[in-house]
Parts: sequence; C-alpha cells; structure tokens
Amino acid sequence: MNLFWLFVLMSIATYFSRRAFMRLPSYWMSPRLKSGLSYIPVGIFAALIFPALFVQNQSLVFQPIFFVAGIACLIVMLLSKNAFLSFGVSMAIVVIASLQLLP
Repeated sequence: MNLFWLFVLMSIATYFSRRAFMRLPSYWMSPRLKSGLSYIPVGIFAALIFPALFVQNQSLVFQPIFFVAGIACLIVMLLSKNAFLSFGVSMAIVVIASLQLLP
C-alpha cells in the first residue's frame, strides 16, 4: 500500500472515530470512556511512527540517537514545560548527529 494512502486512511479513521463519539449525548459516556477516547489519535500516530524509527529489514533495531533525543525531549519538557522547545531540541540532536557535525 502506498504510504500516502495509509496516511489518508488513518486520518479518516481517526476523524470518524472521534466524530462518532462527539455526536453522542454526554450522558451516554462515562468520564473514563471519554478520557480513553482522547488517546485514539496519539495511539494511531505512535503506530505509524514506531515502525519507521525502530524497524528495519523486518527486525527491531535500536538506534541510540533516537533514544538520546527522546530522553533530551523529556528532560527539556519537564524543565521548561514548553513542548515546542523540547521538540526543537530533540530534532536538533537528531539532525546534528545525522549530519555528523560533532566529532
């Protein structure tokens, strides 16, 4: 399947799964169910991204740069409470390491 169509179909699935429950009256859903439904887009996004980062040639591959960037992202987010800054720092780590700008 073409990657473009995968993104399109997953976007549609995410939209309709969220939209269907937004149309229901609020008394039909418990707060726990509402909370669980809010994680559907995050789960679908993780399912799309995880294989690209950790699977190569049909096997699980550990790439230290992604681990370091993820830990840096968490630390910056905990200290600054700024999601954009933490994503920027982690992306900068990956770019600098990928371009081999540091010795």
